[in-house]
Amino acid sequence: MITPLRYDSGKLTTIKSGTVSGSTIKKFDLLDWASGYLQRATSASTEVRIMAMEDIVTGAGLHEDIQILYLDGVECEVDTTHNTAVTQRGTYLDLTDEATIDNDASSNDVFYVTEMIGAAADKVLRGYFVQNIS
Repeated sequence: MITPLRYDSGKLTTIKSGTVSGSTIKKFDLLDWASGYLQRATSASTEVRIMAMEDIVTGAGLHEDIQILYLDGVECEVDTTHNTAVTQRGTYLDLTDEATIDNDASSNDVFYVTEMIGAAADKVLRGYFVQNIS
């Protein structure tokens, strides 16, 4: 799971008819855009700027309103796929899926690590989602 820390209410908004049809989105899922609609992010995502703030099930051919959090400048605590290491501070990492960081991959570089939380086996890091600058 990914948990936002110290965010302000000005970053919360509702996107009208914003979800991709035929999808299930859970609160705190990371989202990206697909043809103008929000979908759950994947390991291939290169722009992670939005997090779902509610559960939404969208039927086939439909598009639902969804409350979201813009992640620009929001510190997040993230679960990782592998054990963490202090040497990961100051590095960029990829996603495993909509709820986990792959701390063994750095090609899309969507998350910047600032801190290791707990023991290595806890698999938790802290940092920020960054914009793709390529």
